[in-house]
Amino acid sequence: MLVGESKVVGTLPEGPVLLCGNHVSYRDVFLFGMIRSSARLLVHPLVFSFPFLKKFALRWGFVQVSIDDAVALLKQGQTVAICPTGLVEALGEAELPFKTGAVRIAQQAGVPMVPVYFHYRSYPGRWVTPFSITVQNMLLFCLWPFYRQGVTIVVGAPMDPAGDVKERTRELKAAVDALKPEMRV
Repeated sequence: MLVGESKVVGTLPEGPVLLCGNHVSYRDVFLFGMIRSSARLLVHPLVFSFPFLKKFALRWGFVQVSIDDAVALLKQGQTVAICPTGLVEALGEAELPFKTGAVRIAQQAGVPMVPVYFHYRSYPGRWVTPFSITVQNMLLFCLWPFYRQGVTIVVGAPMDPAGDVKERTRELKAAVDALKPEMRV
């Protein structure tokens, strides 16, 4: 596999949920399927602009990021996954702020949000910081075979999305951060 040994900690409730995870690697998008194999992942529209990527994205059930489409899928009883940062964080430290789309999707669909944290056992580290985020991500993509040490996927408790969108987004980010290994000690 792309990551080596994989382990899922925690369980998912029955029914449709919005999985909300940190996004430290392009490999994350495939790992949501280990939590629930039928999960539909929301991905950046750019993925669908490359014929090679589009073919695979459609085969894997990825969906272009759209609040309306995500809400419709959830109301049909499907599980949807999203990385609320919108960007891959090359350092693997989950420091970027979350955008409000995840909370708005869950509110409109009337489903719980489930925080998820992907913890890779080996990650490049700060040597990539002098490079732009684009170069960092290209390096990670090219060097992934050297960082195949495994991943632990931590599934948190479902969260009710009701309330102020910005406040619930901060709480969702805090819930994902609380799943970091050093926070769960």
